[in-house]
Amino acid sequence: MTRARVLIISVGGSPAPIINACREYRPDFTYFFCSAPTKGVSSSIMVDGPGNPCGDNRYVNCHNCKTKIPLGDPIGPAIVRQLGWDSDCYEKIEVDDPDDLSNCFEVLSELGKRIHNRFGPGAEVVANYTGGTKTMSAAQAIMGILQEEWEITINKGVRGDLIKVRGGDFPVIANKLSISLALYQAQVTEFLRRYDYSSADEILSQITLRQRLSGDKQEKILRLRRLCQAFHAWDMFDHSISLDILRTVGGRFVTPYIDALIDLTGKNRRATGYEGVIDLVFNAERCSAQGRYDDAVARLYRAVEMLAQKRLESKWGIDTSRVESDKIPENLQDQYRKFQQPDGTVRIALRRAYELLSELNDPVGLSWQKDMKKLLTSLEKRNNSILAHGTIPLGEEDYMQVENTLQSFINEVLKSINVETRCLQLPSLEIMEM
Repeated sequence: MTRARVLIISVGGSPAPIINACREYRPDFTYFFCSAPTKGVSSSIMVDGPGNPCGDNRYVNCHNCKTKIPLGDPIGPAIVRQLGWDSDCYEKIEVDDPDDLSNCFEVLSELGKRIHNRFGPGAEVVANYTGGTKTMSAAQAIMGILQEEWEITINKGVRGDLIKVRGGDFPVIANKLSISLALYQAQVTEFLRRYDYSSADEILSQITLRQRLSGDKQEKILRLRRLCQAFHAWDMFDHSISLDILRTVGGRFVTPYIDALIDLTGKNRRATGYEGVIDLVFNAERCSAQGRYDDAVARLYRAVEMLAQKRLESKWGIDTSRVESDKIPENLQDQYRKFQQPDGTVRIALRRAYELLSELNDPVGLSWQKDMKKLLTSLEKRNNSILAHGTIPLGEEDYMQVENTLQSFINEVLKSINVETRCLQLPSLEIMEM
């Protein structure tokens, strides 16, 4: 099935470029974008008005005899009459104020929806912005850039003066790629600023799917997409997938993240085992950057819990999900039997894990005892969160209070047990230069 060719052309000044463009494109249907006869001079009459609306009625007075000398041909039928068109192959789209950019844009935006509904998504739409006021042309050019499936064109010809193109002109396609890419980049930048890799990748996909890029530009966009997908997987705790993608991408700026992931996934025997704790803290920071404060607090809570679990496991060989009585000092065994489950196992939660570390005289447990009151106050905010046991969503102030307490505690504890990791926060805007 042949695609319908639709021409949108702004009208104003000289009719010649408009007639030339219509003859050049031979559209199936044309929308004449013109000013309505509501404020002074209207270009609407040039389209299909009676008499000679396209005639040049300008004149000068002879310096000697004062006779009026015409500057052009006063005979000029309407545009559609010169083209020999019937009323069923065009429509006038009138704008009340041709110098109101917002109004012009809204009219064209509505027209875009109508074209889509009438001719379908596969229509070949050409927007020619040679005529009309500067504002009308600007609105049409902007709309043509935003509507990626549209081509935008302008007539080029010899100008006899600085007023308008008069004739001997031809419509040519305007290169909107650099402008489109700049608009995309603005959106991508905003998403990356708050670590929203998935949304950034979605915008980038529109470039690779819809824009004709040179080899270098295409490869740069594809690399950025792979990085976004890798860091999105990391953000979702799918560390193995992220590592696979980053290894494929490679490069010296990517290497530190590959090293961090190798430690995080336990593929490096020299890793400390506490990488997951730091990764949760960084994840919480990314959640807060997106305004997801309940999620951020939940991650900090889990980081504090994981810290105790890792310490008990690595230093004392105790698994908090299945505590073996022979791993607990004899004088504490009776006390811990009361936590025994019906299946005979002993499980301990966050607070009890730190209390056990304190009873073992472990420096992590001693740090907990020292700051327990304010730590429990911060942890209680998580318990009252709508994502835990409460009904009230947490705000930025809640998160900042919790972060200040819990993150300081984690940093202090890791320093006290001489733990240093290769963990690092994921990139935001710097990903565009990687």
